[in-house]
Amino acid sequence: MRTLHVLFAAVLVAFATPAAAESTRANQAILVEHPSGRVLFEKGEDKAMAPSSLTKLMTLYLAFEALKEGRVSETTPVKISKRAAEARGSSMDLSAGDGVPFGELVRGAAITSANDAAVAIAEHLGKSEAAFAKTMSATARDLGLSGSRFANATGHTAKDHRMTAADVAKLAGAILQRYPERYRMFGEIAFRFRNQTYPNRNPLLGSYPGADGIKTGQTSAGGYGIAASAVRDGKRLILVLNGLPSEDARAAEARRLLDWGFSRSSR
Repeated sequence: MRTLHVLFAAVLVAFATPAAAESTRANQAILVEHPSGRVLFEKGEDKAMAPSSLTKLMTLYLAFEALKEGRVSETTPVKISKRAAEARGSSMDLSAGDGVPFGELVRGAAITSANDAAVAIAEHLGKSEAAFAKTMSATARDLGLSGSRFANATGHTAKDHRMTAADVAKLAGAILQRYPERYRMFGEIAFRFRNQTYPNRNPLLGSYPGADGIKTGQTSAGGYGIAASAVRDGKRLILVLNGLPSEDARAAEARRLLDWGFSRSSR
């Protein structure tokens, strides 16, 4: 598996120096073209940050990998532990002892950012969340995400749990490149599970032309963040923002910088 990661990392294009400057209220930001890797804007992109639920992009990357390699299937039953069921924050209302198909946990983590689903995925693939976090960190190294280290699968604030905006953008690009079919679930407006509907937290879906993913996050340590991707006229941009003061500020900055990026990208 490590060899596959190293080979894949080799095809990730190094980010170039941005051609022009913009501004943003975000503490950390990066805007890149995909798949060229051309950087249009950056601010504090290599600064360590609390990634909040942007962490789940690595949890999901490893889940997609396990599905592709046949180590687990969509229908594989996963027994929900007490620890997973009691995970704080966003959830899909799992109960200890539940048997839930692996594919449903993946969709819950990707679409509604369910922390209980993320812990259950980690425990199933890694036997424990702590062991899975070590695999997350090792995978980050293999992918060239030098500013990332993980202590959990959810993004809860913890010592030695960090990412950079540049790393988040690279990871989003890796998911797009290697798992394009799985990527589509990030664009689903809502997730239906056991007669309950759980909304996607991405404010751009359905409101920003071309937006089709990918993930939001928020903690007191990290502020409001987003990894967003959109396509216009065949051009795809990936934007990562973190450290914004509110949901409204996050949505407004994402729309504004994507608009600016598409105007530059078309030149």
